Amino acid sequence: MADFDSDWKITGSPDPATPDPQPHQTAQAVQTVQPAQVVPTAPAAQPVTYAAPAPVTVPASVYTGAVQQQVPTVQASGYQRTVTGFVPSSQQIIQNEELTAERDANLVEINKMINHFSPKLGVYQDYENCINDIAKYSQTSVAPFVWGVLFGLHSLIFVFSAATSNYKDNIFLFAGIALGFLLFGAGLIAIFFVKKKKHKAKLEELYVKFEDLSNQLTIIYNGYSSCVLPPEYTDPRILVKIQSMLLSGRYFSIGNSLNTMLGFPGVYQRIINAKNKFAADTSASFNGKSAFFNASKYLILR
Repeated sequence: MADFDSDWKITGSPDPATPDPQPHQTAQAVQTVQPAQVVPTAPAAQPVTYAAPAPVTVPASVYTGAVQQQVPTVQASGYQRTVTGFVPSSQQIIQNEELTAERDANLVEINKMINHFSPKLGVYQDYENCINDIAKYSQTSVAPFVWGVLFGLHSLIFVFSAATSNYKDNIFLFAGIALGFLLFGAGLIAIFFVKKKKHKAKLEELYVKFEDLSNQLTIIYNGYSSCVLPPEYTDPRILVKIQSMLLSGRYFSIGNSLNTMLGFPGVYQRIINAKNKFAADTSASFNGKSAFFNASKYLILR
């Protein structure tokens, strides 16, 4: 087996793995192999790993119950304004409750008034018709009188024409026409005076009825103690209109409902003017005492 001396030369038997050179082989210089230089290399890129997101646990109530959405609020005129609309504040809720209580109390009152005055609706209607009849019979048409006078004048013209005409043979014809015109005119004048006399008698009868109905309505009004409405607004048709306004929820008192009806353009002034004229006309006929005034025909009750 081969070995090495101090100069690191091979001694001893050769290495079986390295055969000795044969005579026909030329010895070649053996080049010393330099040890390989270690070339620094960049560290291999490490793979980037991402942590999986942690599972989100959702409460079961999110799916089984209603979601409560929190929205910002802004205070405005007694209401809390939110994204979804206006929500009444606690102060407004209290005020609404007070108004509701007031409306309920007024509904009770108006129902009591309707129960008292409605059975007398016929008296109110008779009184209204009586007023219309008085206005009708207070004026007698003068047309018959005017036409009677005109026909009478024409009859005189025919008489004059017959007397001065050259056609004496036609005098009886002109006289007959003149007499016809005269009689027809006289008849029209007579109709006028007869009609006027009948109207006067009818007016006397209507005034008696008018006074009686006025006294009945005054008694009916005084029969309701502490009535919150003036007598001219106690017609059952007005009361039913006020009741419907209260039931609509837009009005909270009897006074507010009545003021709304009187607030239409010109309505209140017409009622005041009509009431003053009515009082002046009736007081002259009833010893200075004005009759009962009903304002139902001046209001919009539809």
